[in-house]
Amino acid sequence: MTDNTTTNFDFNNFGGQRSFDVIPAHTICVLQMTIRRGGGADNGWLRPAHTEKGDSEGLDCEFTVVGGPHNGRKLWQLYTIRGSSHTHDEAGKISGGTLRAILESAHGINPDDKSEAAQNKRKPSGWADFDQLRFVARLGVQPPQGQYPAKNIILEVITPNLMDWQKHKPEQISASDKAANAAAAAAPTTPPANAVARPVWGQGR
Repeated sequence: MTDNTTTNFDFNNFGGQRSFDVIPAHTICVLQMTIRRGGGADNGWLRPAHTEKGDSEGLDCEFTVVGGPHNGRKLWQLYTIRGSSHTHDEAGKISGGTLRAILESAHGINPDDKSEAAQNKRKPSGWADFDQLRFVARLGVQPPQGQYPAKNIILEVITPNLMDWQKHKPEQISASDKAANAAAAAAPTTPPANAVARPVWGQGR
């Protein structure tokens, strides 16, 4: 058999494996927001949830650090948009305030700006306008909870009225890159031709 190997098997020049420790609390960075569509309301953008506390719908978000020593690290948060209980209503108000701040951080809007131009920028045409937005945030650390380890959360969205926004002013991706990212996220994954088929007894689990 002819040896047609082309891979260089010298791994000395590769760095060590990536650390999954949480990013230190109060780190300020640029985040890129990706909405993980949940198949619910608003043309599938929202994710439905059914719990003992009632039904709700939320925005399932993935955030990727852009630039700096933590480039490429990710964190996830679910923002409740509406639901069937008073608790959901209160959570929806908190989520709305955070999403407003994300728009202001991404588009350079001062929170106190009540001009018509600023108000129009706070009126997106839909959830797609949030997808792939870049904004500045201060990260926090949520302590371990039961079997779940500590994780990063967004502690504060940094808006243009704060000095740290000027230091980390986000640069938005182009419309073409945004469209390409959206298409990649929506594309189904096709298994290779030689993949082993899943047995019938294991399907649907």
